[in-house]
Amino acid sequence: MAIVVFIGILVLSLVIALFARKGAIGSSMDDVMVASGSFGAFLMFFVAVGEIYSIGTMIGVPGAVYSKGTNYALWFIAYILLAYCVGYFLNPAIWRMGQICKAVSIGDVIGWRFNSKWLQVIVALVAIFFLAPWTQNQFAGMAILFNYLDIGVGYTTCIIISAALAFIYIAVAGIRAPAWVSVLKDILLLAGIIVAGIVAATKFPGGVHGIFSTVAAKAPEMLVVKAHPVTENVTFLLSTILFQMLGFYMLPMSFQAILTGKSEKIIRRNQIIMPLYMIMFPFLIITAYFALITIPGLAKPDEALLAVVTQNLPGWVVGMIAGGGALTAILVMAMTALTVGGMFSKNILGVMKPDMQESQMVWWTRAATGIFLFFSVMLTLYFPQLMAGVITLAYSGLTQTFGAVFFGFFWKKATKMGIGAGIIAGVASIFLITTAPWGLNKGFVALFINIVVTVVVSLMTKADDETVRRFELFKTVTRKTNGRLVAGEINSVLKEQNAAGEQPA
Repeated sequence: MAIVVFIGILVLSLVIALFARKGAIGSSMDDVMVASGSFGAFLMFFVAVGEIYSIGTMIGVPGAVYSKGTNYALWFIAYILLAYCVGYFLNPAIWRMGQICKAVSIGDVIGWRFNSKWLQVIVALVAIFFLAPWTQNQFAGMAILFNYLDIGVGYTTCIIISAALAFIYIAVAGIRAPAWVSVLKDILLLAGIIVAGIVAATKFPGGVHGIFSTVAAKAPEMLVVKAHPVTENVTFLLSTILFQMLGFYMLPMSFQAILTGKSEKIIRRNQIIMPLYMIMFPFLIITAYFALITIPGLAKPDEALLAVVTQNLPGWVVGMIAGGGALTAILVMAMTALTVGGMFSKNILGVMKPDMQESQMVWWTRAATGIFLFFSVMLTLYFPQLMAGVITLAYSGLTQTFGAVFFGFFWKKATKMGIGAGIIAGVASIFLITTAPWGLNKGFVALFINIVVTVVVSLMTKADDETVRRFELFKTVTRKTNGRLVAGEINSVLKEQNAAGEQPA
């Protein structure tokens, strides 16, 4: 029964992706990458959370709580909740600048703000390099999921089918397909996690209180923040929370999801609502501690939730959870591959060949998406350990654009040379620093170096007139619209204000 439900969910997702083609313009980069900024609050919410909560949420969170206790739960919950606060103020500004320069990627926004084509290329290369482990991480999660659940679908078959579905989503309807399929995915993900938590609470004598009382009696160290001498000290924990809080919306997929919104009001409203999605975490934690008590000694802690599910739920529910887990991974693959494809075609090929037709750019986007997924599959199948454990490294690299975005909004004297030097210094520091001082997170130190270099080089150089004009243009639009800008209105706003004679391309 599990395999029937699983296949049914994948087929349903394909039907939804085909439905998403309605209204799509296949020859427009704007439509393929950001749906022409047409998403209302409903779809904007799902496309935004769709790439935040990956298969690691289902597999990694309960596994880490099972093996490490409170440390991991505190880190994960704290940095995401704080990131939502940062996003409330930062994301509308990202969207507004994206409207001014007709952006479809983070490379477009940074390149336009600092009047630099080569800066677009640097941002795109950094993004593509560090996004490769992101996709492989989804495959690794699926390996755990399907090897344990054993619903009749082999891991290799599942990997190939998943990559093919991710490509079909993008080829059929661009970002619209992952957005609509995210609705189904999130329903299944939430349902599976909540059901697992409820089962754990009802199966154990005394319910939730009984679970935590038993853990406190048998393994009290799992309920306190442990001060590990090297990797889990408080300094490392707090610097990691702060670093990932700042970098949360610097992930290129997050940037792209922001640009799909219809208005600033929608962006801000979603930031208020999105923390409610974390209702799943109490259920994940309850399930993890239930597994710790009732299924001790798991060889692979990441199997904690799966062990609870398979031992306590019927086959059709197991199939539903497997389908939800697979869709979670597939959607992150699709969004990541689309981001890579779009940045390669627009921010690298487009810079090298300025006269490229938009239809050619769309073709290259789809081609690069397929190539990226193909090589991700090959790396996973033939070198499964090649990128194991580098997801933190990926986060460290992708976050090095924070300085460019922050200074782009708030510092007129920031120069293209300063921003470029800062990003290069930050990325280089990730590889050169072996052990961060004072037990700090290595990525946090690299970002600090990035910002210092940006400030110093910017003060030593001078922003060109066009770069300054674009900063003033952004500030003018911000004052004029007062947070009420709607997609498609930017040209009329600029015309009314007469802020600049030539409209930005």
